Amino acid sequence: MANEDYNTLEDLVFSRSFRNWVLNKRCPEAEFWTNWVARNPDKTETITQAKAVIHALQLNLPPLPDSTTDAEVRKVLEKLRDGRVNLVREIPFRPALVGRRHVLAWTVAACIAFIAIITWAVRFYLHQQDGYDVFLAGAAEKQIHRTIADSGGQTRITLPDKSTVRLSRGSRLSWPEGLQAAGANRIVFLEGEAAFDIVPHAPHPFFVYTRPLIAKVLGTSFIINTTRSRSTISVTAGKLSVFHRLDLSDGIILTPNQQIVFSPGEEDLKKTLVTSPQSLDANAADLRFDSTSAVTVFRQLQKQYGIPIVFDEEALSRRCISATLGKETFYEKLRIICREINATFEVVDGSIVIAVHDRFSSSGKE
Repeated sequence: MANEDYNTLEDLVFSRSFRNWVLNKRCPEAEFWTNWVARNPDKTETITQAKAVIHALQLNLPPLPDSTTDAEVRKVLEKLRDGRVNLVREIPFRPALVGRRHVLAWTVAACIAFIAIITWAVRFYLHQQDGYDVFLAGAAEKQIHRTIADSGGQTRITLPDKSTVRLSRGSRLSWPEGLQAAGANRIVFLEGEAAFDIVPHAPHPFFVYTRPLIAKVLGTSFIINTTRSRSTISVTAGKLSVFHRLDLSDGIILTPNQQIVFSPGEEDLKKTLVTSPQSLDANAADLRFDSTSAVTVFRQLQKQYGIPIVFDEEALSRRCISATLGKETFYEKLRIICREINATFEVVDGSIVIAVHDRFSSSGKE
């Protein structure tokens, strides 16, 4: 690449080629970087700072709390770029320490905290870039189509496979010519918010890439809303898998009325329920129970909403419910049922867990 492609600390730290060279002098990029450093003596200080950041990334430091914000990270990087903080002075970089990174951990607590901030910053920005990089790699040598929703409401898009997308104002959707990637997958990249209705096509899974998350579906309806501070994926019909690692490991499967809420800096995906679960059948009749076993009641409610309900069947076998459930919300229905059988409920990992109290009366409360 030309020299102007590596003008800043971020340019070097975000370069996988440069990172490989810093950590392994025998890598294939070694000759290029050795020559590049020799040709750019004016960038010596920036190169040294970038090396220090990359070695700091190798420390096994605890993650920063989720309260750390994008603004704070940008502030640190701005200080580095403006020269208000000199990483070399704060954390001396000496070649002798390479291979003995634990020695860095013996520095004063302030320096350790500073390394942690830089580590989090680099990981955050690398993570932000990776989703788009993978999308572009999959769409290599294909023309990219982009649509930006700039109207007052949603912009409806019909993709080449007949799947539809309702793009919210200010959001952008990108996809390769013909939609399919080189690996025969259907891929798109989303910035912002959109509702998807995907046409099933088993041989060609559908992938939605965002900067922090990847959704893989065969055929379903779902909503994705992604911002710099938080990403949410919720399912309205069918099911999908959500990943935040590029190798698609450790994914989580979502079914109707379940969602993932993910913020930068978090290590794991956590499944929960949407705020207002909806019936899978908008025209479903009221649920009428007349001394009906609580086991039957919960099974019918689970079928209506598609939400797993976990309970002790033996403990509920002799408890019955007489009620008519119609326009109440999902949670209101649960409260009515639990009050009738003296039980409580809680949301655990995208499911409802019922706890039955020993004494059966009508005084149960949630």
